Amino acid sequence: MKKLIITIIVLFIIAGALFYFTQNFSQKNEVRIVALFPLTGGLAHYGDAAEKSAQIAVDEINSGGGINGAKLVVDYQDHQCSPQVAKNLFEQFYSVNGGRVFTSIACSGTVLAIAPMLEEKKAVLFSTLVTTPAITGVSPFVFRNWGSDDAEAKLFAEQVKLKGIKSIGVIYEETDYAKGLKISLEKYLADSNVNVTSESFVTGATDVRSQLSKLSSAGVEALFISPQSITSGDIVLKQMTELNFTPKTLFVNDNITKSSQLLSSYPILEGAIGADFVVGQGAGYDAFMKKFAEKYGFECPQKNICAGVYDAIYILAKSVKESGIEQSALADYLKNIDYNGISGRIRFDSQNDRKDAVYSLFVIKNGEATKQN
Repeated sequence: MKKLIITIIVLFIIAGALFYFTQNFSQKNEVRIVALFPLTGGLAHYGDAAEKSAQIAVDEINSGGGINGAKLVVDYQDHQCSPQVAKNLFEQFYSVNGGRVFTSIACSGTVLAIAPMLEEKKAVLFSTLVTTPAITGVSPFVFRNWGSDDAEAKLFAEQVKLKGIKSIGVIYEETDYAKGLKISLEKYLADSNVNVTSESFVTGATDVRSQLSKLSSAGVEALFISPQSITSGDIVLKQMTELNFTPKTLFVNDNITKSSQLLSSYPILEGAIGADFVVGQGAGYDAFMKKFAEKYGFECPQKNICAGVYDAIYILAKSVKESGIEQSALADYLKNIDYNGISGRIRFDSQNDRKDAVYSLFVIKNGEATKQN
């Protein structure tokens, strides 16, 4: 009996050692990036395009030998455009799964929620399509692979002044992104005699008629619509139409400008002015778009996002390959990177914003957003 017990104990020890070795070997031969995307809700179409684009990059990298021989794995997680959900996911993948390298798209509030945790946790966040000006310089370990909405608001303010508009209304959703645009617009109009009247609504609101009626009663010449998602943008536009609220000039944020669904559904948008950050088309852009269409059976519906996220995965893979995943080394490498991607040249300024990220004006004509020269 004693020999049997000893034999069982030895077998358990051997099994444990084998399990530890296998797990340790597996971890050492994988490089994991945690991707926090909006996979459900009003911006799910952004998250879907991002996930599909990221996976093309992952497959290509692994086909080429991975990262120093290790397989690249991306864990796609749904931040639901919720700062609290994003924080919870960050904590989970940092504490339980050992995540140190994170990427994200959309919903600026999720980045602002995670940013204070990065230094303590020794992690790095590389984000695409996050635009609120508040992200600029928020952390030495946050990198923004996109333009700031401050540039979009500046273009709108210039148009307001150029057109001689004396009063503009703003209806905006109470989120970091949508409100950030309103704040920047007010900043760039502060030196003028333009009167700005603002009304807000919370995420999830289904009736904004009261806010629209107040703006209509104020007699504003122009209106800027700044929703967080297509869902809330649809509510605003539908109820504007019902109220027959038709200001002389409409300005719309890039969520509306990007949405073929909204542009084709509301005649009220004819002639509206939008703006967006338009990525460059570097070497490999056309080949990537062709591969996307062949792989998924349809063209990338958000070409800016697809190209930006594809580049983001390649940049993180290159950075980890050259510097490892230690926070300071990885951040220092990213600060100095000069990468020619399919979305153009990617470099970062002293506050970790993408350099030369220029916004362009668009005008809505016949249900489409047409870029202005």
